Amino acid sequence: MTAIRQALPTYGTDLIPTLDRAYFDDCLVFCAPEAWELVKHEFHFPPKQVAVPKSMEQSRLERQIQRVAQCETVFGIGGGSACDAAKMFAWKTGAKLILVPSILSADAPFTKSIGVRVDHRVRYVGEVFPEHLLVDFELLRKAPPNLNRAGIGDILSIYTALFDWRLAHEQTAEAYDPDIAAQSQTLLDQLFAGADAIRENTEEGLALLSELYVGEVRLCEQFGNSRPEEGSEHYFGYCIEALTKRHFIHGELIAMAVVLTAMSQEQPLQPVLDFLAAIDLDFRPAQVGVTIDDIHDTLLALPQYLEEETQLPYGIYHHLGMAENRVDGLMTKFAEPAC
Repeated sequence: MTAIRQALPTYGTDLIPTLDRAYFDDCLVFCAPEAWELVKHEFHFPPKQVAVPKSMEQSRLERQIQRVAQCETVFGIGGGSACDAAKMFAWKTGAKLILVPSILSADAPFTKSIGVRVDHRVRYVGEVFPEHLLVDFELLRKAPPNLNRAGIGDILSIYTALFDWRLAHEQTAEAYDPDIAAQSQTLLDQLFAGADAIRENTEEGLALLSELYVGEVRLCEQFGNSRPEEGSEHYFGYCIEALTKRHFIHGELIAMAVVLTAMSQEQPLQPVLDFLAAIDLDFRPAQVGVTIDDIHDTLLALPQYLEEETQLPYGIYHHLGMAENRVDGLMTKFAEPAC
């Protein structure tokens, strides 16, 4: 089997000063102002520039990259936007890349592709790997705990993604790998078992989320696409972003979408609800930043969206369609007290 190249984290505290000083000689930092205040004392020398990602629209991000200081090393410090902006800079310029997530709300620091938007629609471009991926427990624990708990989204999605994968295999004869699917299920089981550590934001919980990201990315690389982790729950997330033209905390949005999608799949919902309660992650619309009308409109828009986004593999929303009566029934169920 061909060896898989991927970003592997270094764990610890105060990790930036342990890097070779040459990285600091000619560097640029993509970072939100709040995150920069937390790490600036760790830099051996001031960077040429600290750039705040202004937009993840690909054209705007590329223009920003053309205007910032050109450097030999780029740091991405923060959440998914800062890391993806730094990845784009490294891909476009050939700069050395160092990623330091300050929250674990999405798997962006662990993936080789760069998540951007084209007309508010998610696209993945490029291929770039960091020279260092630093998972600094002290830095992560300075963030609001819910932003790290939201990191469960891209692992919890396995619950609905595996259902979609099996459905596609049955309905369209899409290739299915039972061994990879079983390994993906194991990651989900590990997530559920680590609920206490994730809720408490301990080093054990933060390391667990990171290692689950590593495992999830490896399985997707082995299979050749994101089937082991991504399904209709992500399609809902992509669609609501395109429809509302708003940006959300990825993990919170995907957690809500898993609940909605599991309902559509008629999967047992209690294991998901119990886990979300155990880690104290609020997936209600108000917390996510959407309205009931946003959800309703997105469900109705999904069939047309999926016709246009032909790169998205077959899933439950392709299979069922989303007629008005089906959407109304799903919304009634979503409003029940258990949710």
